[in-house]
Amino acid sequence: HGALGAQVPGLERYVQSQVAGPLPPATDAPPFDGYSSGWYADDGAYVRSLASPEWAAVGADSDNVFDSPFFWGMSAFVDEHVLVAPGADAVKIAAVVRFRPGGGERWVGDAESALGGVPGLAGCVLNVAGDAIGVEGRDPALPLRFGGIAEYWFDDHTALVNALASRGWRAAQDASAAAVDGDASWWALTEERVVRDVIDARPAAARG
Repeated sequence: HGALGAQVPGLERYVQSQVAGPLPPATDAPPFDGYSSGWYADDGAYVRSLASPEWAAVGADSDNVFDSPFFWGMSAFVDEHVLVAPGADAVKIAAVVRFRPGGGERWVGDAESALGGVPGLAGCVLNVAGDAIGVEGRDPALPLRFGGIAEYWFDDHTALVNALASRGWRAAQDASAAAVDGDASWWALTEERVVRDVIDARPAAARG
């Protein structure tokens, strides 16, 4: 499926994040199996890609891989906030989060203010969901069942375990508690696979 997605015209970056296990020290399986992220230059590039035969091939294969009805309300355009640029080969955890009323507007600022106390943090990206994605692209009328995706990276598994047990991590989560409904959020240890990356292959001066 990834190989098909990598052929979609206009798709500049395509990353799969597959669940590898529960967030330590939990033992229960997370309630999701993973998520995919795609980057386009603009809305027009995305809409044009939907009309391509390559996109049709991705859609035809989706039922072979996914529980397709689950995607309704779980796919969205996002505003990506890179608070700490992740390093290569780092261990990644992610959370599909749900906001309290009005929480989306304060989530990023509350989290950023507390990140400095998290030991061993090698990256942090917070993705705030905007309009839902429907059959024909952006669909503001389609209700979303999530508010955003939090992504954190650590140098290795030991650094991850130590960080999750630290006061700094607990303080960072407490700082987000007014914005994020922790009981309705899904956490997991993930394995990230970069399927396509045109953006990082460009010279730095050519990037937006």
